Amino acid sequence: MSIQSARRQAEHLILSLGIKQAPVKVEDVAKHLGLRVLSMELEEDVSGLLITKPDMACIVIREGDHLVRQRFSIAHEIAHFYLKHQFEPGEHVHVDRGHRISHRDKRSSAGTNHKEIEANQFAASLLMPSQLVMESIKSLKTEELYDEHVTKLAKEFNVSEQAMTIRLSVMGLLS
Repeated sequence: MSIQSARRQAEHLILSLGIKQAPVKVEDVAKHLGLRVLSMELEEDVSGLLITKPDMACIVIREGDHLVRQRFSIAHEIAHFYLKHQFEPGEHVHVDRGHRISHRDKRSSAGTNHKEIEANQFAASLLMPSQLVMESIKSLKTEELYDEHVTKLAKEFNVSEQAMTIRLSVMGLLS
């Protein structure tokens, strides 16, 4: 799968769920997909887990993380589930007593594992769907985006300013 395909799949999911305003309620998306979301203490370098068994799947997020980080972790684990990464062999998937566990840690953000890059791009597109971003930018009534606009958009979409900056750059809206 390509990064562009991962983004398109997230956008398709947003359309199929009829989501028309920010912020995207990722817990509702997870629930729609049959995923439970749990919050608990995890190791410092683990921000999220996707656990799948034949009869159940759940996302576990680190309870000490900031809300925007938790939202991104949920979206990232939704990506692994939706893109079926947990059924493919690879370094990010561990098998433990018949359970498949995919976890998000520091390596996930390093940008070196293709499945992690896909999951990050899917997560960004899920949290900041291009159509909703474009509508929000249009409502700003500005020709050029400045720091204060990025801050406003990040708050509206309930994401970090860094995530919003990267998303706007990927969309070709920031130079």
